[in-house]
Amino acid sequence: MIESARSLPSVWRILNLWIVGIVVVFLLLPILIVIPSAFNTDPTVTFPIHGFTLKWFANAISRAEFIRSFFLSLAVSVIATLISLAAGGLAAYAIVRRAFRGKVLLELVLLSPLIFPSIVLAIALTMVLGSLGLLRTVPGLIVAHTIVTLPYAVRAMIGTFHSIDPHLEEAAAVLGARRVFVWREVLVPLLRPGLLAAAIFSLIMSFDEFAVSFFVVGPGMTTLPIELFNYTEFYADPTICAVSTILILLSALAVLAIERSVGLAKLMS
Repeated sequence: MIESARSLPSVWRILNLWIVGIVVVFLLLPILIVIPSAFNTDPTVTFPIHGFTLKWFANAISRAEFIRSFFLSLAVSVIATLISLAAGGLAAYAIVRRAFRGKVLLELVLLSPLIFPSIVLAIALTMVLGSLGLLRTVPGLIVAHTIVTLPYAVRAMIGTFHSIDPHLEEAAAVLGARRVFVWREVLVPLLRPGLLAAAIFSLIMSFDEFAVSFFVVGPGMTTLPIELFNYTEFYADPTICAVSTILILLSALAVLAIERSVGLAKLMS
């Protein structure tokens, strides 16, 4: 009876490992299919592949619409990320370091875009930007992407501020340092890992955003995810897999940079 009771934890541990393994395989299965398909010699997306070629990558980087939409997505994501870092950093500092009424409500409001479905957020932004005259414009697209990326910047910066000892700021202030000096010489160097993590997360989420962009963009200002969607309506070749493979590798490098700089476990704690 005792031996049977002792064996239960090991059984649950093995069961948990199997469940985690199945979930990981399920999540990685699309990637494991898309990446090999990008090198397939067949003119259609098939798996398993029947040969090895790089012509789909050459086709992807030679199409003007992909290049144009890539640079638009890059420009919008960079600007939205910079705005999110500035606004999110100040908001995170107030939430962590200051005590005021409505602090919890402020944090919930800033993180609320993470809760709403993308389609709901897209429709709401369409209505708001339309009333402001910003719909189908690049500034409106930047505003929409800033709202999407702001929660990631706030969440990353809150975790970073929690890891910084507030006594360091107090010591600098006691020694006569002004607030600007404290930020420049004390906080910013300590915030660099969190800033990098927030920037990378924001860039990834903005660059890959589809639903919000689909409702907000106008003629002549198509982002890369929308351009890929339009491409699949008329073509079924592995070019789409080649572009997806490039984006997957860039995202993986970004996540690796976050892990090396601040650590994902520490960031999400």
